[in-house]
Amino acid sequence: HEGRAKLGDLEFQAVDTPGLEEASSDSLESRMLSQTERALAGADVALFLIDARAGITPTDRHFASWLREHGTPIILVANKCEGAAGLSGRLEAYALGFGAPIPVSAEHGEGMGDLYDALAPSFGAPPRGGEDRLGAAGPRISPKPLELAIVGRPNVGKSTLINRLLGEERMLTGPDPGVTRDAIGAEWRHSGLRV
Repeated sequence: HEGRAKLGDLEFQAVDTPGLEEASSDSLESRMLSQTERALAGADVALFLIDARAGITPTDRHFASWLREHGTPIILVANKCEGAAGLSGRLEAYALGFGAPIPVSAEHGEGMGDLYDALAPSFGAPPRGGEDRLGAAGPRISPKPLELAIVGRPNVGKSTLINRLLGEERMLTGPDPGVTRDAIGAEWRHSGLRV
């Protein structure tokens, strides 16, 4: 599913993908991968979400290589980093080759400023600095809507991150993998603005 999302003064189209899993060509997981591939093909930038508490798995390594083949710019996001919980997994994530992982806790809203800084160049905007991130001059809108795909293996927090960006519990989440089986879309309002 996809919908208009906002982070500070950055407005974009966000696509929640069903998850990256290897599977035979006739399986549900294979169809899920095809949906993720379509979302990635239409995206201007992708957030590759990993579970920092679980550390880097062989599946994360496999899909890091898979993502590199697609040519979409990738921002590596290490989720579940509340407190120091995901420190070792976040440090491990450097080995994936996408640069410094952005530590966030989608569930608790931590690290959103760092995520903003990572996304701002995709809009031609400077990272935080002397300028007010909340957009004193109004929302910063890309000339064409920026499309953002959120990818990662099941249960790393993709839907929770979308919920955080939407500011409401729109996506069903839970501790069991596979709660989200399809790409999910949503529209959202922030500070009275439709995004």
